[in-house]
Amino acid sequence: MNDKHKWLRISVVLCLVFTIIWLVLMIVSLLKTGPIDSFEKAVSLVKNPNVIFDLSYINAVFVTITTTMFFTILYLYCKTRDPELSLMSFVFVPVYCIFNLFVYYSQVTILPRIVSQMNTSGFPEMYKIMLGQFIQVWPHSGVAIINGFAYGILGIPSIIFGNLLMKGRRLTAIGGLLLLLNGVACIVGSIGYVMNNEILTAGSVIGGVLYLLSLIVILMAICRNEM
Repeated sequence: MNDKHKWLRISVVLCLVFTIIWLVLMIVSLLKTGPIDSFEKAVSLVKNPNVIFDLSYINAVFVTITTTMFFTILYLYCKTRDPELSLMSFVFVPVYCIFNLFVYYSQVTILPRIVSQMNTSGFPEMYKIMLGQFIQVWPHSGVAIINGFAYGILGIPSIIFGNLLMKGRRLTAIGGLLLLLNGVACIVGSIGYVMNNEILTAGSVIGGVLYLLSLIVILMAICRNEM
C-alpha cells in the first residue's frame, strides 16, 4: 500500500469514527430533548445546555476537520484520473471547512456569552435577537442557514469525486455512488434552508447517513485493494 492509499485509509477511519459519534449523539439528543420545533424550546436548550449538547458540537468540529482531510486525500487520489475536474472540485472544500468550523465552534464559545449577556444586560431583547441568529439547532437562525449552505457547497465535490470513483472497481464504484447521492441530498438540504422548507432541509441529515455509508464502503474497497 503506497502513501496515498495509507493516508486515504487513515482519513476514512477518522471520518468514520467521528461521524458515527455524531450520529449517536444526534439520536441521544433527539430522545432526550425531542425535536426543536419552537424558538422558545431552542432558547431553553441553550440556556441550560447538557453534556450531550457540548459534546455534539465539539465532535462536530472534529467531523469538519476529518472530512476536510478526507476530501483533500480524495483529491490527490482522483487527480490522476482527471486533474482539472478534481482541482475544480477541491476549491469548494476549504469554504465548507471555514463555514462549518465557525458554526460549530460558535455554539460552545459565542453562544454561551450571548446567553450570559442576555441574563445580565439591560438590553435583553437585543441579545434575544442575536440569540435567534446564533442557535444552530433553530432552523430559522443565521448560523443554521450557513451550516446548510456549507454542506450544500461540499455537495459539489461529493458529486464530482463520487462520479470519478464510480469509474473504479465494484466496491469503489458503490462508494462513489453513495458519495454522489450524499452530495445531491446535501444540496437539496441547502435549498430547503433557503426556501424555509422543512422537508427539503432533511436532505442534510439524509446526506450525513449516506456519507457514513460511503465511508464504510470506501474503507472496504481500500482493505480489499480495490482502490
